[in-house]
Amino acid sequence: MALKHLIAAFLSMSLAVPAAAQPDAGRAAAEIFAQEIDADGDGVISDTELQGFGDSVFASIDLDGDGAMSEEEMRDWRFGMSDLAEFRERTQAYDTAVAMAFDIFDRDNDSAVSPDEHAAAIQASADYADLDGDGALSIPEYLDGFIFNVAMRSALVP
Repeated sequence: MALKHLIAAFLSMSLAVPAAAQPDAGRAAAEIFAQEIDADGDGVISDTELQGFGDSVFASIDLDGDGAMSEEEMRDWRFGMSDLAEFRERTQAYDTAVAMAFDIFDRDNDSAVSPDEHAAAIQASADYADLDGDGALSIPEYLDGFIFNVAMRSALVP
């Protein structure tokens, strides 16, 4: 399923259910992402799968097609968790988490994230999450340790 359709389906489901019935809708979104990233369905996210998914995410965030991701593009990415943050009245926390992640991604501090910076941030986050050091992420490692994922989920919790 295409990334756009996958996230749209999740958001339509999550917005239809009261927030009280969704104790961790952010984790549910992350689980959907994990299934999408794990292209071969073996329960392990390889570096190749993660970087391929990262490339498609980068392309979907770079709305103006200039080859760089701005903080505004990252914050307004409609296939991410911004709609869920708005629904849960957590927009300020979400925007803060995005700003912090953007600052981490933007290694040269030029107010833009290049594809190389984005790929390096994904790799660094994967290395951090890879607790057993096998060079791949189990689904629990991705859910519990992939930095951007954890930051965005934390922003959604009241």
